[in-house]
Amino acid sequence: MEAVKAKEVLAGKENEKLNVVEKVLEVVSPKLLSFSDWKGVDIRVGLIELVEEIPNKDKLYKLSVDFGVEKRTVISGIKPFYAKSDLEGKKSPFVFNLAPAKIAGFISSAMILGAQTPDGKYKVFFVDSDVLLGTRIE
Repeated sequence: MEAVKAKEVLAGKENEKLNVVEKVLEVVSPKLLSFSDWKGVDIRVGLIELVEEIPNKDKLYKLSVDFGVEKRTVISGIKPFYAKSDLEGKKSPFVFNLAPAKIAGFISSAMILGAQTPDGKYKVFFVDSDVLLGTRIE
C-alpha cells in the first residue's frame, strides 16, 4: 500500500516537473507556425492618413489608413510613444486580415506592426515611401 502511495507521489512530482519544463519551453521557444499558417497572415502596407485622439483614452489613437484598395480604421495603443505628427503621412505594415474588433467604441479592422524596446516603449515599423499602398509583405 505504501509503495502505491509512493509511486503516486513520485508520479505527481514528475508531472510537476514536466509542467515547469513545458512553461519554460513556451517562454524560450515560441509556438511554431507551419508554412501554410504563415502564408495565411496577410501583412500589407498602409498609409496613415489621419491620427485622431479618442476622448478619455490615454493610450489609444484612431488611425485612418489607406491600403490603396480600401480605407480602414485602426485603433492602436501607441499614443504614449508617438505624437500624431510622427505618424501622419507615414507608411507602415499592418495585419490586414485580422478579424475586426470593437475597441473604445470603434471597429478596428487591422493591426499596426511594431516592437517593444527593452525600456518598455513601442516602436512602429515604417516602410519606404516608394513601396506601393496595399503591397503584401512576404
